[in-house]
Amino acid sequence: MKTRFEISGDVFSSGRTLKECFEYYEYWYKEQGFILNKEDEEVYKEFDKEIYLNEGDRVGLCGLWIVEWKCVDLDDDVIIYVLIEE
Repeated sequence: MKTRFEISGDVFSSGRTLKECFEYYEYWYKEQGFILNKEDEEVYKEFDKEIYLNEGDRVGLCGLWIVEWKCVDLDDDVIIYVLIEE
């Protein structure tokens, strides 16, 4: 099972245009290893191991984030954590 950390809310928010969102991703997150899925407007970093966290836990991942919610996707065999900046 893989673990995915999504930070889409940080990139696709604040009233930015879609072009500005893509530029924001390129500037802040691309070199950090985050993946941009333009079609689904998702930005995430994925690991090939299971990492277990709870809502409210803090994660050090290119800065400090808080787990807003989690989901276990059994179809795709991945644990998904949505993160918000602390």
